[in-house]
This record gives sequence, C-alpha cells and structure tokens, in this order.
Amino acid sequence: MQSPIATERLLATTDHLIRPDQNLSDRQQPWIHPRLIQSVDPIKGRQLRVSQPVKKGELLLVDLPYALIPVVDHPDQSDDVRCSNPACHRRVARTVERVSCLNRCSADVVWCNSSCRDADNLRHEFECTWLKKYANSIRSKWGEYDFGMLWLIVRILASRDVEFRNTPSSDKTSGSKTGSDSKPSSFETGWNAIRSFCGSQDSWTHSQVRHWTMLVKKYLRNSQSLPHGLTSSEVLDLICQEEANSFGLYPRETGAFPLPELAVDRGEQFAAGVYPTAALANHSCSPNIIHKPDDQSRMVFVASKDIATGEECCISYFDLSKKVELKDRRDHLQGSFRFVCKCDRCVSEEPPEGDSLEEELQWDEFPSMDAF
Repeated sequence: MQSPIATERLLATTDHLIRPDQNLSDRQQPWIHPRLIQSVDPIKGRQLRVSQPVKKGELLLVDLPYALIPVVDHPDQSDDVRCSNPACHRRVARTVERVSCLNRCSADVVWCNSSCRDADNLRHEFECTWLKKYANSIRSKWGEYDFGMLWLIVRILASRDVEFRNTPSSDKTSGSKTGSDSKPSSFETGWNAIRSFCGSQDSWTHSQVRHWTMLVKKYLRNSQSLPHGLTSSEVLDLICQEEANSFGLYPRETGAFPLPELAVDRGEQFAAGVYPTAALANHSCSPNIIHKPDDQSRMVFVASKDIATGEECCISYFDLSKKVELKDRRDHLQGSFRFVCKCDRCVSEEPPEGDSLEEELQWDEFPSMDAF
C-alpha cells in the first residue's frame, strides 16, 4: 500500500487527503504511512525508518499537535495567529472578526468564531486563570522566549487534563493507542507519547536547569490557578522533554536539499508546538524528508527522495538555506542541540584528518523550540 504522491515541487501539503465530504471530526486523528516504523539506535535512541521502499513525493506523516502556542510579536496586527481550538488551529486573519476570551486573559488567545470558543471551553478554562495572572509579568521580567516555553508547558498540561477527563481511569497509564489501520501499535499517542520523549535534566547545562527550576517554583507549581497534580520535579522533567522535542512552525517547507539555485528560506516562525510522532525524527544535513505545517497546524512529512528499506527517515532541525558551510551547521547544532553532526553530508565535508579542531561529542538528538 502506498500513500498519495505529493506535487512535483514536493510541497508538504495534505490537500490531496481531504475530501469535501469529510467533517472536522474525521480530521482529528494522525495519519501514518503503513511503512513508517519506529526503531531504536544504540547511539541516537528512537528514530523513524521505513519497513519497505518509499518513493520520492510520498506522504509519510500527518501529525496533530498535542499542544500549540502562537509566536507572533503583535497578535492584533498579525495575519498568522491560529485559532486556539485544537480541533481547528486554522489561521485567523486580521480581516476576520476574531473572538477573544471573555476574561481577556491574553491578546494571543483567539478563536475563529464563538462555536470554536465554546467547544474549547474545557481546555482553555485550565489555562485562562494562569494566563491572566502571569502572562504580562513573565513577559516583562523574563522575555518572550521564557513566556512561550512556560505557556507551551501549560497547554501541554491543559491537553493532559482534558485527555484524563475523557479517559477511563484504567486506561490513563496503559499506553492507549489509536485504532486506525494506518497507525502501528508501536507509536504512542497523547500523554503517553509526551512522557516517553527523550530529554532529561542531564541533557542540559546546570545553569539552564537551575533557571528552569526557578521558573517552575515561581510559575508552574500545582495550585488553584494551575491544578495539574504533578510535583515540581515532574514539571521540570517535562520542560526538559519539551525543549528537546518541540517544533517551530514556519510558512514554507524545511529541509529541501540539495538547495535549489535560487533558495528560498522558510519564512518567519508563527507558532510552536509539540507533536507526539513527528518528534521521533532525527536530524540530517541531507535529509530525506521535508516538513511543514498544513492549514490546521498539523505537521506534514513528505519524502524528498526515494527511501530504501530500513533507511532512517530524517528531517532538518534548521533552515538549510541559512547555514550552508560545515562549520556553520555544526556550530549551530552543537550550540542548540549539544551534538556534533555526523550525518553523511557532514562527514563527507570534513577536512583531512588532523586539520579539524572540533571536539568529538556524543550524539544527542535534542531540538529546541526556537531553533527548529
């Protein structure tokens, strides 16, 4: 069985999967190519591979965000703000009459219409008090990045809360899976997938962990304004996992390689999200997958070249048109993700032995929210 073939330009899109007779609820499950499997490498850990050959242009994955936040400087002036309802997440342009929170918790929180807001009430209720209490003070004291990171954690906890409310207690720790024929049982879903992410306190510098510890104690403790029921240590672990696995969302594809003669960058980031299955993909500077969010902020993986049986499926963690030289790529990856890239492209571009001053580090595949 093969997936639909994407366009010749290999634009990551799900338009060819969406039929006019489908309603919104039919589009709330991830789609995974039946040949896409999960495996474990002794050095890199979990990874994505194909069990049989996949052709260039085949759709490999359409993954729903477990949590998503907007990343725009001026939401009231931006056309890239997304509907807060996880069942929608469509772009809400300035020309459209946006619906805001009745409690005016944050200007970043908008919906397409009142129906979307009402449907999202349970999830938003979890974050609303926290946003109203802390959003402005965190931004003014710690800046946009820390605010975005903390808000994404809150939205992960909000999704967890909704999931637990809608899940029988006996299934909350049983690793429930989707029943779709297109989704192998090896792929975790929901909160079980999030808590199985790579990333721990040992993955980050002591100074970074100390900073996050302070933020957790100040803003993310279990309380009336944020009733998640986790310990501060568990929330800190969640931050370490989120920072290692979250995606930045950009308007154009990431990972096109070889670079075209007139390379176009991927544009300005407009959101950040956590994707349960997409997070399994490791990095290569010559990836065989391009990725891009669709119009509902689902992460779409498309094969950018033929992929052989057993071959790893890799994405690029950064915009390849921005960092072309070996040193620039490795400096970026070592600084942001704490590993020296040993992909085929990087190894082939290494200077003769003895000329390199780079220090070998163990491979750690850890993407961060601002650099992905």
